Amino acid sequence: MQKYNSIPNIIFDFGGVILNINTDQAVKSFKEIGLSDTSLVKKEYQTNGLFDRLEKGMISADEFRTEIRTHINATVSDEQIDSAWNSMLLDLPYERLELLGKLKENHRLFLLSNTNIIHWEAYMGMIQKVHGTCLSDFFEKDYYSHNMGLRKPDPKIYTSLLEKEGLKASETLFVDDMRANIDAARLLGLQTHYLDLEKGESILDLF
Repeated sequence: MQKYNSIPNIIFDFGGVILNINTDQAVKSFKEIGLSDTSLVKKEYQTNGLFDRLEKGMISADEFRTEIRTHINATVSDEQIDSAWNSMLLDLPYERLELLGKLKENHRLFLLSNTNIIHWEAYMGMIQKVHGTCLSDFFEKDYYSHNMGLRKPDPKIYTSLLEKEGLKASETLFVDDMRANIDAARLLGLQTHYLDLEKGESILDLF
């Protein structure tokens, strides 16, 4: 899809787009440490519940762990909770970092991620350990929901980034693997690409 090479600004989602993730793995891991209602993880993740508040920075990591404990039929440590929660974070293929490095030569690159402090610390450490680099080095600026107090697909999270960076929506491509996030961005005039992970699509296919 060489057509995207002419777009000067690109905003990438992170989980699913750059970093491989598997939310089902977190459900399995929480069950292993005693979570009685495993549907809670998916339900809370998809609604404005516990995970939404964590990803908006409305509660701290400790407050998150305390609330998770109310659903677990066992005594669990902070490390066990973090390990279960972080188990959804898989690998980051080096080829994707290579692509970002090349794109950065001719494009303004930005990251816009719905994430939280526990995941952020985990994958930043993993990327440094595995690839010996910092994720921030590949972007002009990286934006995270827990720092912004906003989550995609809230229109304000997109307009905030565009305004802060002086970007024209029509000259900016947004890449995400969630249709709701893509739809919200398109309504604001951004060019968009829905990355269809079920069809095995990768950002390596786009440029």
